Parts: sequence; C-alpha cells; structure tokens
Amino acid sequence: MTLPQRLMSAAAALGVATGLLAGPVSATAADADTAAVTFRIQVPKRLSVKKTDKYDKYCRMDVWVWGAKGSTVAYSNVDLIDPHGHIEPVISYRKVLPGYQVGWGVGCPAKPADTGKYTARVIAYNRSGKKLATRQESWYEKFDTAIGSFNAAPEPVRKGRTLTVSGRLFRLNDRATGYTSYSGKTMRIYFRPKGTKTWKYMGSAKTAKDGRFRKGFKASRDGTWRAYFPGTSHCDKQVSRDDYVDVK
Repeated sequence: MTLPQRLMSAAAALGVATGLLAGPVSATAADADTAAVTFRIQVPKRLSVKKTDKYDKYCRMDVWVWGAKGSTVAYSNVDLIDPHGHIEPVISYRKVLPGYQVGWGVGCPAKPADTGKYTARVIAYNRSGKKLATRQESWYEKFDTAIGSFNAAPEPVRKGRTLTVSGRLFRLNDRATGYTSYSGKTMRIYFRPKGTKTWKYMGSAKTAKDGRFRKGFKASRDGTWRAYFPGTSHCDKQVSRDDYVDVK
C-alpha cells in the first residue's frame, strides 16, 4: 500500500476527510483578542515497528492539528510532509477555521522506503490571504533493529591480554520477511568496571556486509561489556545484552 493510501485508509476509519471537520473542538475556541498567532499540533512521540507488533496495538496512532488562533487569523492550511520532503496533496486540509480540529490516522510503514521523518505543518493566513506565520511538528517512523550473538571473550581472560567484543547487527526488512543483516553501521562499545554504575565509552567498530562486528581491547579489570547502536532516521537504536568478564 502506498503512503497516501495507507494514511487515507486510516483517516477514513477515524471519520475525517480531506477538508474541514464538522465543528470546533469546544465552545471556547474563539480567537483571543491579540495579534499573536498560536498553534496546537499533536504528533506521536515515536513509532518503532517490530515484526511481532500487532497492528491494533502499535500502529494505530493519531496526528491532530488545530487551526491556528489569533485576532488576525482567518484560516489555516494544514499539510502532511513525507520523509522525501513531498507534500501529500490528497490528504491536505484547506481553510481550517481557528480552533477547528483536523487529523490523520498513522499506520505502521510497510517497507523501508516508508520510514523516516514525517511532518505536520500549519500555515496561518489573514482575511486577505496573506501568510501570517508557520509552525510544524515532526515524528519518526522507524524499523526495529536487533543485536545478536553478542559476546566478550575469552572468559576469563588474563590481565593485559586481548579481549574481543563481537556481535551482529540486524534491521527489520519488512513485516512479512522479518530481519536482515545491517552493514556499514557504527557500533559503540561500552565497559562498566565491577563495583561501579558508570558506563565508559571504549571505542567503535563498523558492521561488515553480514552485519558482524568485532573489536579488541586490552583486558585490565573485571567488568561488564555492551554494544550500542545509536540508530538512524530510518532504523531504531538498540542495546546489546550485557556480558560480564573476569580478568585474572
């Protein structure tokens, strides 16, 4: 399903259509007696898609926008901008009155091309059609990642010898086929000495074509190792399991 179709389907389920909703949010939605323009936009904080997610639980999220308010505001235009910077004209709203509510239903992206940064933009106009002010809010729709086969070895290790941290990074390919190797990404390696609560950054390693990574360190003291992937605009961040190593 294409992006416009996906969002239109969800919007229809919410009972909204392209244009203006039936009425104001409340009886107190009149303009304040001020020249200032105020905005209200409500977007999801984040949307991370896993293969095992159930659509009803994780993928039915709403984006709500209210017409800008102010003594000089006559109406607002509201647009949805996709990760490629394109405005979706089919599901835009035109001439939304001050305080009136419009919105879209947001579903899980079906493929990597649908992931990334989405933006809801509001442009306020006066009665003459002059642009007064613009406000926008964004959210990210990302695919899940996973770190497998994480290990710090040998265990135990002699002090001064090389301890190797390794693992494999995966990302969701699509919800039907599951996960695939994630190459060319930087993994950050951290160490927490025994008896402390603070993680220390030790170095980084880049994933190979099969998603595998490895990095050697000089063993100095007992402690716990972990790997961290900071994520991208399309794939979510991830932390490996912890692996404790004795140093003899």
